[in-house]
Amino acid sequence: MKSIGYDRPLFVQPFDHRGSFTKGFFGLTGDPEITPAADQHSAVAGAKTLVYRGLLRSIELGVPADTVGILIDTQFGSPIIADAKRRGIPVAVCVEKSGQPIFDFEYGAAWQDHLRFVRPDIVKVLVRHHPRVDEGGRREQMARLKQISDFVHSSDDCHYMFELLVPATTDEDKALGDRYDSEMRPKLMLEAIQEIQDFGIEPDIWKIEGLDSEDDAKAVAAQTRSGAGRETVGNILLGRGSDKDSVHRWLKVAAPLDGYIGFAVGRTNFSEPLKTYLANPSEAAAEAAIQQIAENFKGCVDVWQAARG
Repeated sequence: MKSIGYDRPLFVQPFDHRGSFTKGFFGLTGDPEITPAADQHSAVAGAKTLVYRGLLRSIELGVPADTVGILIDTQFGSPIIADAKRRGIPVAVCVEKSGQPIFDFEYGAAWQDHLRFVRPDIVKVLVRHHPRVDEGGRREQMARLKQISDFVHSSDDCHYMFELLVPATTDEDKALGDRYDSEMRPKLMLEAIQEIQDFGIEPDIWKIEGLDSEDDAKAVAAQTRSGAGRETVGNILLGRGSDKDSVHRWLKVAAPLDGYIGFAVGRTNFSEPLKTYLANPSEAAAEAAIQQIAENFKGCVDVWQAARG
């Protein structure tokens, strides 16, 4: 088995959203079990291509090409995957079924065959994991996630990205309101990460929610790298679809700290430009959207690099 970790800079454009993307931008049902009609599929794929073109434009604007990556779904992004591979851009693909409270495989029992066919550089899972709720459900999804961990680490040319969400679930969590993110979530993240590690699941990259406190960010990075063999595990921040100011604040907190290698900020950067384009599509509107997405993405990179020093 190869060593665990990913310790080089990684700035990811995530646009692997499926149900939320089709519903939010196209008004479709959002039901992951319903396959869009051919014309709807083409429109969704076209919108994702526009986001991808924004990432490519950001490279033209000065983002180092060897630091960028994409996180995409195969349902709408197969041509994008092929183009990114041709350009040498690391490709992460999602394997979770969209919109499920407990992790399940998007391609069912064929998930390994699917990954062998796609051959991504990174396999990504999105997991809602509250360490104090539903022990049976937690163990069920961790058993599935360990299968992926073992499969990915049996390959020499693939990495495992684990997107951890710890939503406010208990009455105690909800009673905190807006204070949940600063007072309770950091503690629960540490508990969740340790529980996942103790189960034998070994991410190379943790994709985590932003933290306002430097001490909390340090503690999370220390936990992801705790234990022998995890010295080069990397952490990247997700944007949560939050406003630009919040995202930039989280980037500034994490960037100077050991263990943090970058970010995966998507909707914050592409939602408004894409909505503007879809409201009145034209070549000029497409160009404007591409440029704005590129500038937004580069803005995150610039904030990170300035904070990194």
